[in-house]
Amino acid sequence: MLVLAAGISAVSASEPIDSLSYAFGHQLTLGTLAGEIDLMQSERDFEDYIRGVEDRIGSVALMSDSSYMMSYLMGAMEAVFMTDGMHTAKKEDLPLFACIVAGLRKVGNGEISLPADTIAAMGLINELSEKEGVRPSELDEETRCRFFTAYGLMIPFRHGLQQYIEELNPGTRCVADRQAFALGMADVLESATEPPKSAYDIGRLVSISVMLTAMDGEGFDLDSFVAGAKAAVGQGEEIIPRESVEQILERKYMQEDDAAVEVVELDDRYEKIAEYLDKLDVSPFTEYKVDWVVTAGAVAALTAPGTDEFCGLLSRLGISDGQIAGCLMAQAEDEDGRLYAAALSAIGDCPLPEGYKWFCGRTNGTDMTVGVMETVPAFQGGVHEAMFEFDRTGVVSVPWTYDVADVLQWAKFTEANIGKYVAVEINGKFMFAPKVNQRISGGRCSIYGLSAEEINRLFSGAEKAVNAADVVELEEVVVVGTE
Repeated sequence: MLVLAAGISAVSASEPIDSLSYAFGHQLTLGTLAGEIDLMQSERDFEDYIRGVEDRIGSVALMSDSSYMMSYLMGAMEAVFMTDGMHTAKKEDLPLFACIVAGLRKVGNGEISLPADTIAAMGLINELSEKEGVRPSELDEETRCRFFTAYGLMIPFRHGLQQYIEELNPGTRCVADRQAFALGMADVLESATEPPKSAYDIGRLVSISVMLTAMDGEGFDLDSFVAGAKAAVGQGEEIIPRESVEQILERKYMQEDDAAVEVVELDDRYEKIAEYLDKLDVSPFTEYKVDWVVTAGAVAALTAPGTDEFCGLLSRLGISDGQIAGCLMAQAEDEDGRLYAAALSAIGDCPLPEGYKWFCGRTNGTDMTVGVMETVPAFQGGVHEAMFEFDRTGVVSVPWTYDVADVLQWAKFTEANIGKYVAVEINGKFMFAPKVNQRISGGRCSIYGLSAEEINRLFSGAEKAVNAADVVELEEVVVVGTE
């Protein structure tokens, strides 16, 4: 960044000014003034606008707290996903955003007592959710608001925030700040759903843009930004001439254009993610109501009944390698799906002994997996809420947690199969076969690398859910390489 110190022509400030921060504050304010002319008319309006910027923008120390800012950004992103598509949805199907914000503000402002308030909120959510045949939209207004306020209070305490931060920034030292997450989500949710009613509100919205811009890693000087904003509405001295402000921004944009050449690979990745999302019928990072029956059985050992049939199948398919050591499972490249089709046809002509069954599917969009699984003992559990998500590298995952009644059985099943591969099916269709490395007592599981078509099939007919996950520590199946 360029820094203009006292002594440069037209600069009379006694302290150094960060020119880019000043220019940003100046031009953003002018743009805002042009767009909200009805609310920005008088000197009093301009004063209120600046007061809104300063009241919400926080202190320099707060902005330099990377844990706070990262968590704030995560909350802002959550709000963006929540409001995606709100303008095309029916009004009666929308959540009460103002009530969600009220719950988030309680967390963000430190107005709750832990764990009493979260226990009470979760109890209310469960009580209303368990009313058979009753949807949140069918509740009376007061009860609906209590439901969504409790939901807003619970969102920052969902499991996985720290993991998500680490996925976005591998090696980061940032620690999840749930209050900052709540404030970031409340700020953006409020700005997206409630139009500003005063110049003060507009100033607060501008300050949110500054908070998010500060995440670009370049550093940001708040005093300089506010000085530029004040100059734009005549509430402060013009430290840098307007024409110089425009030149500073032009140079910045030119530098960004030059730097764009160095991030072609990153842009390609984002383009692929965008193409993937365009094929989807569901939204990422959104809980959906599903009706899944998940079945899991241990992959049969190499000496188990069915070994001859399995070896014969591999020979018939021409798979000379790719068998997983010690068990009746193999993987092979299958770019066009022909091998998968051939395997499905072949296993139909190859019955197995009682207590065993074939599983076969395409994984990661490019591989075919085939094998033999034990049907006794096996795990079967229900799932009624699930979502899909992706990290900054574009890796797609579908996480879920089993119904409460099945969590203990899942824990017992995984404990009994530590060190083994297990084949997992959803509604009778094979999905993946991870290796279990530990007892999984939290009931959590995830699938990685599904195609857009598979995501659409899994969530076909699913409706968005308005619920909150239990505040418990959840463990996850660890999928290891199968080379």
